[in-house]
Amino acid sequence: MQMRPHHHSMRVLAFTVDLDRDCNTAVAGEMAAVSRERGRSVPPRYSASAEGMEAIADMLRSHSLRATVFAEGDTLLSLPDASVLKGQELACHGMGHEDLTGGHSGLVPDDDELRGIIRRSKEAVSSRCGIAPRGFRAPYLNIDPRALAHLGEEGFSYDSSITAPVVDGSVTPWRLENGMLEMPLARDKDSEGRTMDSYMWAMHEGRRPEEDYLGMLERFQAGALVMATHSWHVVESVRGGRRTKGDTAAQTEAIGRVLCRAQDLGFEVLALDELERRISADR
Repeated sequence: MQMRPHHHSMRVLAFTVDLDRDCNTAVAGEMAAVSRERGRSVPPRYSASAEGMEAIADMLRSHSLRATVFAEGDTLLSLPDASVLKGQELACHGMGHEDLTGGHSGLVPDDDELRGIIRRSKEAVSSRCGIAPRGFRAPYLNIDPRALAHLGEEGFSYDSSITAPVVDGSVTPWRLENGMLEMPLARDKDSEGRTMDSYMWAMHEGRRPEEDYLGMLERFQAGALVMATHSWHVVESVRGGRRTKGDTAAQTEAIGRVLCRAQDLGFEVLALDELERRISADR
């Protein structure tokens, strides 16, 4: 369900944050996600996500940068103070971190359930933040043509759930058959030839050094590089649990260094709504 784009001469980094429940994980046969705690499934928690969003937002403001926040509805509504999101683009990430395709949960939502999830997630953003969201990212990045069709029917302008390979140093957004733009995450090879994605969770879990993401910037020549993280991941790791304040600061600063290095290399650092408007104006 896609049409490849005309080439756009740009070199953009879009930084995105998935604001969702702490250490989220799918449960077989359940639509909504739970949290993980020392290997156990527990009811959803939101405190690490709230603390992490505040730390990331402070970092972005200190560098005069703007990001796209894909907000899961339940987590957004649980925030003690939504003003922490002021200045950022707010987009949707489901309501209860639902698996839209059943790939993780084994439970495939029917059309009415799918429409309900999408509509409730839009309403959460609209009611809490007073804006109509333009973008969507599927929980677990699980998206399919049926879900994309429903997103188009509900008036979304773009999706950012697909991970596309970097080819000749480039990834470029494309327009789907329903008129939406796909703003993909990126999959590349690191300096040792190992596959890596532009989602920073591996850095937060100690599986990849910051330098791997800096190297991804060095190799990227044209198009739009979409990078991502979870808000909770700077405060809590899946393997190690809650971090110290010093470690949270270090994780947040590492993200900041990647964004600043992108600027040093000549990238424009934009939120996805600005990128979407620019691409649409070039049609």
